[in-house]
Amino acid sequence: MILYEDTRNKRGKHELKHEWWAAHGVKVVRASLTAKTHEIDTAIAPAGDYCTKTSNVCVDTKRNVDEIAQNINGKQHKRFISECRRAANAGYKLVVLVENELGYERVSDVLRWTNGMCVHCGKRAISGKTGGCKPLDPRGKCAKSGKMKPIQGARLAKAMSTIESRYGCRFEFCSPQESAKRICDLLGVPYDD
Repeated sequence: MILYEDTRNKRGKHELKHEWWAAHGVKVVRASLTAKTHEIDTAIAPAGDYCTKTSNVCVDTKRNVDEIAQNINGKQHKRFISECRRAANAGYKLVVLVENELGYERVSDVLRWTNGMCVHCGKRAISGKTGGCKPLDPRGKCAKSGKMKPIQGARLAKAMSTIESRYGCRFEFCSPQESAKRICDLLGVPYDD
């Protein structure tokens, strides 16, 4: 069985996964997974970063909780929701696999997450160079955009739960070291032990 990886995934950013797949005999082929047109029939899968031709599951990976927060509450919101909707309309189960070093295992763990990055200007609180933006100040606004501060754990967890129920997708969590194996398990791709 072939595991397909979307060509939109940047080369060199997923080496840990590729090393695991090579060591466990998984054949990975890079292909354009989603159709450029609105014709789902021409695509391998309607959404995600990884799929097979024999499963109605597609997996979209996120490098950390910050990235999923930006997808849900930042500039990528429309694109992300469109991807969730496209998968659901095509009869696919979209699994959003959030890699994290925080030990999170489920959406309820996100309740304790603190967002230290402003999704509007990209400034991080720990850098000390926030240009007047203080991402951890819940009352303030972004100095660059004038918009409210980024989403925090409680609102993010609620938004994730809403997206799950509305579009039938599922958020799962794992460490970056477990990601390749988890993708295979989710898609039913066999691998050598």
